[in-house]
Amino acid sequence: MVEYGKYSNELYELQASRWEWKRLKPKPPKNGNPPCPRLGHSFTLIGHRAFLFGGLANDSEDPKNNIPRYLNDIYTLEMRSNSNQMSWDAPVYFGQPPPPRESHTSVAYQEKDGKRSRLVIYGGMSGCRLGDLWQLDIESMTWSKPMVHGVPPLPRSLHSATLIGHRMFVFGGWVPLVMDDIKVATHEKEWKCTNSLACLNLETMAWELLSMEGFEDAVPRARAGHCSVAIHTRLYIWSGRDGYRKAWNNQVCCKDLWYLETEKPSAPTRVQLVRASTNNLEVCWGTVPTADSYLLQLQKYDMPPTTTTAVSPALSAAISTPAVTPALSSGTLPPSPVASGVPTTSPLVSSSVVPSPATPLAATATVTSVLTPALSAPPVAVSPRPAVQQQSLIARPIAPGQTQIRLPVRGMTPTTLTLSPTTTVRPTINVVRTEW
Repeated sequence: MVEYGKYSNELYELQASRWEWKRLKPKPPKNGNPPCPRLGHSFTLIGHRAFLFGGLANDSEDPKNNIPRYLNDIYTLEMRSNSNQMSWDAPVYFGQPPPPRESHTSVAYQEKDGKRSRLVIYGGMSGCRLGDLWQLDIESMTWSKPMVHGVPPLPRSLHSATLIGHRMFVFGGWVPLVMDDIKVATHEKEWKCTNSLACLNLETMAWELLSMEGFEDAVPRARAGHCSVAIHTRLYIWSGRDGYRKAWNNQVCCKDLWYLETEKPSAPTRVQLVRASTNNLEVCWGTVPTADSYLLQLQKYDMPPTTTTAVSPALSAAISTPAVTPALSSGTLPPSPVASGVPTTSPLVSSSVVPSPATPLAATATVTSVLTPALSAPPVAVSPRPAVQQQSLIARPIAPGQTQIRLPVRGMTPTTLTLSPTTTVRPTINVVRTEW
């Protein structure tokens, strides 16, 4: 049975600049026949070559009948730019190839030195769900089955595997519910969709445990046959279907979009002063691609009241009053006692500005202050310091590549500006969902 399609060996190209599809007709390989019509295969780009592996073919000459045959063959297709001549190649490989399969995943991984590349094949279907992992060394064209450590996920098919850095994230798919013997099973009694997430470190070849925090409605529902893509450090999941114990014409198709933040955001560039006045302080900084918003902290001094003492005219000439209020110059802000680790005795002023994510930040921000108690400072034998307060606000990017905001400081003398992105630090599914 072929669901929603047919066995095919056609090749198409989407010209994204014009949004036009074009059918390509590569030449057959010099040493054999072109790839046979199939489905459930993988097609992975490594350098200038696309690697076609596995799939499910139909050995019946009658298209109305279906005699399935699992494949483990491999073909390459040269993908040179501005080249009108394409041809398939059936490369000679060494070692034991993976068993035949379909509905598996493959990712391209490049070593740290940038010289060696690997094609990593995981999971799939071959009469039962598979959970094995294989790799092909591109330079030597040698297949191998590496030793993998850690607790492996359940065998699965129609899942997604996405490479982010040196980690492969496996999400969803169909997993066995009951198996006669997980080691030697050739068929499954029942199966179900899953929304489990697994992570394989391709440097250490070990499965890593992930912290999945959140409520039920903050995690994508179980699905298979979905799409996934990595953008920077985010893993995006879209669509799929739930086919557990349901007829083919009664499956539930998903139409939601989720993303997973997998890394702590990098530090933004240093805050720079644009202009300053007695009422406003305008600063800017470079954006972080994966940051939704930024926490901008403004620390300032409140000068204590001065005490007037009577001094003799002879001493007044020898006394000079040093300036204790630092000034802004060339956008450089001197460190404050708080930044140096000195506790403060004044209350902390916490302010936040959260514009809508769909609209850029306005030129002027409205700050609402909320007083919260701060830690008391231990007694020190020094001259009295001016009280230090801190303003914090959340800002969103105003334009790609730069963030700029105007702070209503109202006569305050700023001493330190610190900036940090506020995206989730550990891998968790964010409650960000779009539905059509």
